[in-house]
Amino acid sequence: MPEVYIDSLTLENFGPYYGEHTFNFGTLEDRCGVLVGGKNGAGKTHLLRALYLAVVGEPGVFDLKKVEPNSEATRFAFEKSLNRRAQVEGQDTTRFQVTIVQRDEKGGGSRKAMIAREIRHRPNSGPLWRSYAERFDGSGRIEDKDHIERLRDAFLPRHLARFFFFDAERGQNFSLGQKEIVEGISRILGLWSYGELEDDLRSLSQTKILREIKESGGHEAAKRLAELSGQIVTSGGKFAALHDELNSVEVQLNETQSELAEVEERLTSLGAVDPEELQRTQENRSKLVETKARLETELTTAWEHAMPVALLGNYRQQLHDDLIQEERRREWESSKATVEPKIPQVKQDVFEHVLPEYRLPEDAYAFYTDRLERALHSLFHPPPKGMADQVFVTDRNDRSAQIRSRLLTVTNSLQGISELCTQVEVVDANLRELDTRLRQLRQDSTAMTLGVELHQKRGQLMTQGAHLEKAKTELSQQIQMLEGELKELKREETNQTVVANRARQGQTLMALAARYREAATEIRTRAADQLRKQISEHVGELWVEITERQREFLGMDFDKNWGCSLLRRDGQKFSWEATNTSAGQRQVRMLAFYEALRRLAKLVPPLVVDTPLGRLDKEVKDSVLDQLYLTGHQTIILTTNSEIDPDGPLFERIQSKLARVYTLHPHGQEDHANYEVRVTNDYFGGQL
Repeated sequence: MPEVYIDSLTLENFGPYYGEHTFNFGTLEDRCGVLVGGKNGAGKTHLLRALYLAVVGEPGVFDLKKVEPNSEATRFAFEKSLNRRAQVEGQDTTRFQVTIVQRDEKGGGSRKAMIAREIRHRPNSGPLWRSYAERFDGSGRIEDKDHIERLRDAFLPRHLARFFFFDAERGQNFSLGQKEIVEGISRILGLWSYGELEDDLRSLSQTKILREIKESGGHEAAKRLAELSGQIVTSGGKFAALHDELNSVEVQLNETQSELAEVEERLTSLGAVDPEELQRTQENRSKLVETKARLETELTTAWEHAMPVALLGNYRQQLHDDLIQEERRREWESSKATVEPKIPQVKQDVFEHVLPEYRLPEDAYAFYTDRLERALHSLFHPPPKGMADQVFVTDRNDRSAQIRSRLLTVTNSLQGISELCTQVEVVDANLRELDTRLRQLRQDSTAMTLGVELHQKRGQLMTQGAHLEKAKTELSQQIQMLEGELKELKREETNQTVVANRARQGQTLMALAARYREAATEIRTRAADQLRKQISEHVGELWVEITERQREFLGMDFDKNWGCSLLRRDGQKFSWEATNTSAGQRQVRMLAFYEALRRLAKLVPPLVVDTPLGRLDKEVKDSVLDQLYLTGHQTIILTTNSEIDPDGPLFERIQSKLARVYTLHPHGQEDHANYEVRVTNDYFGGQL
């Protein structure tokens, strides 16, 4: 199998790399490793991206944005990747140049190609790409876009770069079941050509053979079979288009979610004022002020009325009874005062001015007038029982009745006053707290303005995210529906093939094409099963050995959808998701999977890996380096000094497998124009 090497990379004015920097990645005999060191933020990830973009070209920008949600790559904005210092100086071009060598592992010869990418950044529109290539065979420069892509695919196809140029940190969350991942694996293993053969045979049936059948008046079954093949090709195209649209929506959704997370983080870290919170706080304060005023009114009333009544204690009933007695006295005095002054007038009305024949003698007159006066006076004498001797409290019965009513209705007065006081204190404390919060919210006008802007942006992003989620759901439903239609069409195609073969007895071109297509499908299925079995063996063997879990597991098994299961020594099988594996063990599984693909690939690529040992313990680091990273024909490792200590035994042990070392030294202030990277030919001062 041919082996592919990255011979060199030149990048200019990209990210923190100001000016031109050239990295020689050539190997030396049995020394296959290239170690590039740098602290966090030194530019290692930008170097990985530069290498990927140099190989893949403009489509690589889309690939980088799809690497993984919420990863550093997702936040990568290529439009802003021009070096800041170069931009300040008026330069507008980023340049990549990569040299690729392909060698026959049996020593049968080699060929070499150089691919260059020049990207001009424009202020009001997207970057403008220009590419050219050379084959070092005297044929001259190649500038045709399609020709350059064919040359790239002949040396290092895009699907290989997507798999073998990677960030190891994200590998633990890699989903092998994704459609594009399955397609990439199929291409790496050489199975994709069988699928392309099936599509070509369908297209052949739809175009030339169908025309031949129609012209010759062929059997209806063959016509229907050709029509079905055409429908499958059309539906397949729609299916691919919907998948591309879904991928685009997912990228936009991931970018929106990432931007929303940044806005939320800024709101949290800066303490920006939320206008809605300010309004809610003001409304709550108004309600508390109203509540406090109502409680104070009730409390004032309680102090004026309930408290004096409560202080009477056992004298309340006595006061009540005394008031009734006083009311009786006032009623008696009122009646007496009304009647007694009228007694002389009554006597006069009864005995005076009568006819002579009815006039009484003087002794009788004196007797009856005296008797009438005593009778009228007897209405008030003696006074009725239960009447007060004297009035002390009030001189009006209506006021006395009001006092008696309050004496009877106001109960538990002291407890009520206590509860009201407690409520007033609680409301007052809450009011003070709200006043403090309002002062904090109002005192920083800058935070107020920033809060309004950020919250408006958050609202817009949330709305945009909701629309994208809806679009994603609708596209997924359409894809699912189209998948069902394709499945039904293929089932009918299979049935119709049987009918066509039987009708034409295998003599027609349609039947022959159908048999070839079925043969291609069968070959692909068998080859896929065999290769999947080999991958399972390689991955299981490497994972068990590196993670030192030989006592528990025999190996791994992958189904046709690349679902992973662990094979226990007791014969039981557990799905990978159901096994509680650590982040490091998940990372080792993906690295082992890459190594298995590399061993079985039809074209063996180099391995370019960023942050390779971040989640691994010491023993696993040694095994990963020995059995995965430094076993191939070329490995470019981007690492920190915490992963591989330049003064530690690990660096000393792997020196014999390293061809070259580099260190990236950032200087200047990050996010400013003076921030750039200097490159030295050592590893944090250590030499080979």
